[in-house]
Amino acid sequence: MFHRFIGLKMHLRSGKGIESSKRESVSKHNDGLSKKSHDLDHAHGKTAVKNEQRLQRTSTISSISKYIFFKLAKTLSVVAVVLYVVIPVVVKTNPWIQNKVIFLNNLRWPPFIDFTAPEGFGLESTRNFYLTTDQNIRLGLWHALPESLRDSKVPTDYYTDLLKSSKPIILYLHGNSGTRAGWHRVQLYKVLANMDYHVIAVDYRGYGDSSGSPSEDGVVSDALFVYRWINQHKGDTPIFIWGHSLGTGVTTKLARTLCRNNEAPDGVFLESGFNNILDAATYHPMASPFRFIPWFNWLFLETITHNDIHFQSDVSIADVSPPLLILHAEDDVIVPYHLGVKLYEAAVKTRPQTYGAAEFVSFNASHRYGHKLIFMAPELPDIIRKFMKRCLDGKK
Repeated sequence: MFHRFIGLKMHLRSGKGIESSKRESVSKHNDGLSKKSHDLDHAHGKTAVKNEQRLQRTSTISSISKYIFFKLAKTLSVVAVVLYVVIPVVVKTNPWIQNKVIFLNNLRWPPFIDFTAPEGFGLESTRNFYLTTDQNIRLGLWHALPESLRDSKVPTDYYTDLLKSSKPIILYLHGNSGTRAGWHRVQLYKVLANMDYHVIAVDYRGYGDSSGSPSEDGVVSDALFVYRWINQHKGDTPIFIWGHSLGTGVTTKLARTLCRNNEAPDGVFLESGFNNILDAATYHPMASPFRFIPWFNWLFLETITHNDIHFQSDVSIADVSPPLLILHAEDDVIVPYHLGVKLYEAAVKTRPQTYGAAEFVSFNASHRYGHKLIFMAPELPDIIRKFMKRCLDGKK
């Protein structure tokens, strides 16, 4: 009996233990499920946050893209209106603007120049002087002596007398913008003076320290006055005219006038030249945004002729009798190479065979001489000497 009681008690305790164990197991299981649920909720929360952040980034990028797009569209619209409405209207209604664009006489670098001190530009034995034309225009000029005549003791007043020294004289007629002190121009003066030539460079009316305002007839008149002044003082010394860029237009028109009056120079150099001003304007980089406009000629080219600016070198050259040397770099973007070729072709086709020969010398684009740096060509002095010899031998 006692043993049965003990056994029952133990059995009851064992039952309670089992129930307790079950409860603990269920509790642990529930805790595990709760933890897993919490982890899942946490994971879902993180995913939701990431998704929200991703959406915010996408929204921000989209907003920025839209802002940039609308800003760009607005800017392009303004540029288009300015280019294709404002500028054409302003140019057409104010034709005088084209005169400023063609001559660019107010565009000069460096801006502050002491023309009275050419030695400051590295020019040895160079005189600054002034001439007043028959139209009461005061012209500023430089006269660089040939290398063999350089002497620091020679008074500048004596420079004019040295024009009779038999050393060839080159009258240099520069292009638009800048002055006779332009860097590339000065470098050419040095090359020519070192070759033992006189170099006389003039600033037309409105350029440098010369008085007046430029026009086609005006700048040609200035060049004619200087040429005749040289002719009065040079004796039998040979004289050549060298024109660069717009200066080739001045040179051909000047040479035509001289030839018609039996005052022809011994030879003519045309560097980086064009056939006529309308083609030069059409193919100038500044015209590239407007060239495709159907009314381009009416808007821009007619306003040039309205200013009485023509510079028809391909017409003038027909009456230029001395030998011609045309120099052009293939990579010239200001006056494209093909315009120089057209000028040469006009010279060959329109000039009588009794006139001096026209020669065309091109410089490969790989040299990168462009519009202003032909003076850097190492073969240039030899080209010049051979041309001058041909000119002078032809006169004997």
